[in-house]
Amino acid sequence: MKYIHFIIGIALFIGVRLFEVSAFDTSALGLALWMVYWWIVQPVPLYVTALLPIAVGVPFELIPNDVLAQSYGNQMIFLFLGGFILALGIEKWKLHEQIAFSILRLFGRTPKRILGGFMFSTALLSMWISNTATTLMMLPIAMSVIQAIPSFKEKRLFSVGLLLSIAFSANIGGTATLIGTPPNIQMAGILEQEFNLSISFFEWFMIGTPFMIIMMVLTYITVKFYFIKNASFKMDKIEPQKLDPNQKRVLYLFLTVVALWMSRTFLNDYMPIVINDTVIALSGAILLFIFPSTEKRPLLLWDDLDKLPWGILFLFGGGMALAAILAEANIVSFLVDVMKPLANFPVIILLLVIFTVALFATELMSNLALVSLLIPLIGKFAIELDLPLLGISAGVALSASCAFMLPVATPPNAIIYSSNLIQIKDMVRYGFLLNLIASVVVTGVIYVLFFI
Repeated sequence: MKYIHFIIGIALFIGVRLFEVSAFDTSALGLALWMVYWWIVQPVPLYVTALLPIAVGVPFELIPNDVLAQSYGNQMIFLFLGGFILALGIEKWKLHEQIAFSILRLFGRTPKRILGGFMFSTALLSMWISNTATTLMMLPIAMSVIQAIPSFKEKRLFSVGLLLSIAFSANIGGTATLIGTPPNIQMAGILEQEFNLSISFFEWFMIGTPFMIIMMVLTYITVKFYFIKNASFKMDKIEPQKLDPNQKRVLYLFLTVVALWMSRTFLNDYMPIVINDTVIALSGAILLFIFPSTEKRPLLLWDDLDKLPWGILFLFGGGMALAAILAEANIVSFLVDVMKPLANFPVIILLLVIFTVALFATELMSNLALVSLLIPLIGKFAIELDLPLLGISAGVALSASCAFMLPVATPPNAIIYSSNLIQIKDMVRYGFLLNLIASVVVTGVIYVLFFI
């Protein structure tokens, strides 16, 4: 079956090339359809599909070499690389566990407080660490807590709600920061490459944080209403251990990086050199290979990077290259002309339609792939209609991170589903409700921040 999908993707490219259209290059459209099809059915890994702009785009002269190099070497990719390395340092020294247990102790030991503690811990970690790594970190902690909970009539229902809340919070938490989830970085890279619009870490924080806070509150209310309204128990006291010297060193370095990210714009006014978010992230990552641990070795060794998801960096590059190919071939301009009648709708309805389509589409395909396809189109559409480019693009990126319905939609969903405590009908039922809530919240936040 996999080989059939493999052949269909190639056939799409060949078949579309046979047609001649004066408005745009059909070869570029064929490559886009090929990549989208493979990204959806995945006969090869997502990361392999992301290399097609090199393997196909170059020989068919769909993208100039300098633009191709800029796509796979975009500074946003290295910002994410720096974030990955910092996350590996946190994971290696188990700092994340200390943070999670400290928050759980702070929140309390009753059902509502445990739910709030897990959701807050997960969202906080997901702001700085990939939502995949965050969920992998939180799942064993949650399973330990579930086992320690005294038996009561609604225990299974509470357990399902707690696990679902981790997946939901991991997806939502990452939206608050530029490095928290791949769609944010991908959007920022495409806007910089295609529209010459740079987004700083702080600028995105001021957009993503209001959305994250509102969604977290509404998700907590939803999960509490359906899963723990009848739960009643009190756990034994949860005590985290004291931070060891290595954990303190990693924590201080990480907090310094975050502080520099937040204050970079202010500091650049007073420094003889100009730094950006990528420089800060990579500098922090490099210091992990320099600062010693109590074991007389650096806090991070090169071998520790075996766990780093290198493939996702190629996925970023492939998405940006595809965006450049679509722009070079005039496909984006053609589709914008097709979409212009939508301008007759009231702005808030237009936003709701765009964000809802993006949100539900990401249930079926990679959110990175979705952003790679939509941001060039939506960005050009926004410029043509004199709408805020950053606002529309940010809404699409936020929507792409809100896939709550299916295990295949995002890695956090798949990881939580693997616990064998959740039935797919539960995830679909409550995920669909959160999808609807998210589409309204994204629309409301973007409308308030950019249109009022």
